[in-house]
Amino acid sequence: MKILLIHNFYRYRGGEDRYVRILEEVLRQNGHQVIHFFSDSRSIKQFNFLQKCLIPLKLINSSAASKELEKMIQQEKPHLAVAHNLMPLLSLSLLNVLKRNNIPILKRLENYKFLCLNGLFLRNNFNVCEVCRRGNFIPGIIHRCYQKSFFSSLGIAISEFIHRKLKTVSKTADLFLATSDFVKSKFVEAGFPGEKISVFPNFLDFEPEESVGQPENYAIYVGRLSKEKGLVTLLKAFKELPELPLKILGEGPLVDELKEFTRLHRMTHVTFEGFIDGQAKREILKKALLLVFPSECYESFGYSIIESYACGVPVVASDIGGARELVQNGENGFLFEVGNPEDLQKKISALLSDRQQLMRMKERALERAKKSYTKEIGYQDLAALFKRLV
Repeated sequence: MKILLIHNFYRYRGGEDRYVRILEEVLRQNGHQVIHFFSDSRSIKQFNFLQKCLIPLKLINSSAASKELEKMIQQEKPHLAVAHNLMPLLSLSLLNVLKRNNIPILKRLENYKFLCLNGLFLRNNFNVCEVCRRGNFIPGIIHRCYQKSFFSSLGIAISEFIHRKLKTVSKTADLFLATSDFVKSKFVEAGFPGEKISVFPNFLDFEPEESVGQPENYAIYVGRLSKEKGLVTLLKAFKELPELPLKILGEGPLVDELKEFTRLHRMTHVTFEGFIDGQAKREILKKALLLVFPSECYESFGYSIIESYACGVPVVASDIGGARELVQNGENGFLFEVGNPEDLQKKISALLSDRQQLMRMKERALERAKKSYTKEIGYQDLAALFKRLV
């Protein structure tokens, strides 16, 4: 098949951007032709004032992007399109172009766009909020939920409101792919057709380890260093676990605050490793006793969790969002109460107190990765969806 990928890359690269690249690689490895219609939010830095002002209008209907996509379709004649993020430089109106040309559309649901202005169900104070879920975006405008800007929030809200009323997304997409049952449930609650939403988790971009190894004495966190990720809760828990070193991998706006916390509390067993990726990250992961996933927001999935499983590492995760579907409590890790450092400390201590249990969990974590999240399994499931639509 010839498959068209459509995506607006984010200013700050994240899991959705990474998945697009993984998907492109896997499709090519399996003999498909891949063409893409991409834009990049980093280019906004080069826009002049007028161009920035026009972004909200283009969100409603981008005639330039629509003509460009129409031209590509006529030249390339793709069999199917996989649409990811379409904001802010593309437009939901592109879905109408695909529909008009009889191109089957798979629309990925990797966050809560269409239900929330910032797509995260978070206020600027990082509290979970769902008040705009049914399509009334006035609270999101008042609270400046998109980029902390009234006018940016207003522009996104107008576009979202118009396309919700026109049912652009629900009418054009032939099938939605949600990354977890939790994500699907939120869209169904918001009025999206449940029969058109399939749960399709992300898959790994590397092969799982053959077997588990003997771990070294440290725990690990992998991810963005920002408030909603629960890092303050993480450090409060490890303040009471001086016997267990913690390696923090990642970058983000909270890094200075976190380092100051560890300095004030003399937490010399906590180290900040910075951003590490690829094989170097996996080498650190596979030697860890456990990974902590303390997020306090509605994570749609939890890529670092399946990465850990592929390295034979159990996970202690907060009981919220998509993470609760990945961690089988007492089997390949533990779930703890969101935002509760005492419960997090208790679950980590329980894991460390029984070496035999820890090794069993490592085996089950690796088994889960091999059974559910390899590229081969992910592609097989995706190919079945392609055949269903084309």
